[in-house]
Amino acid sequence: MKTINRTVVTISPRQPYINWANSFEDDGPKLESGEIYSAALLIPDRYDETNFEEFIKKNYSMIFEEELAAWMADPDAWPKNRTYKKFKEWFEVNVSDTVIDYGIDPIIIEEL
Repeated sequence: MKTINRTVVTISPRQPYINWANSFEDDGPKLESGEIYSAALLIPDRYDETNFEEFIKKNYSMIFEEELAAWMADPDAWPKNRTYKKFKEWFEVNVSDTVIDYGIDPIIIEEL
């Protein structure tokens, strides 16, 4: 077991995101309230449970767009007014300042 020098932030959709995602008239999947959908972000370990919100405030726009793009690739379909307040309405943010790696294989990093 090894610890990693990162803090984990999870981003989970709230009802406004679910409503937006389900508003498209296509044959794609639908999100259900109560199901667990989360993105886990590794952020610098200087942010912890007391100050992780600083990182989120600085980077919410990029995170918001990544979450929207994960569901709908066309940015014209995204909400126009993507403020920090709206981000907090659309997503729940949780933090863990301990990251433990139970894997035995080396971590492979891929550029996006």
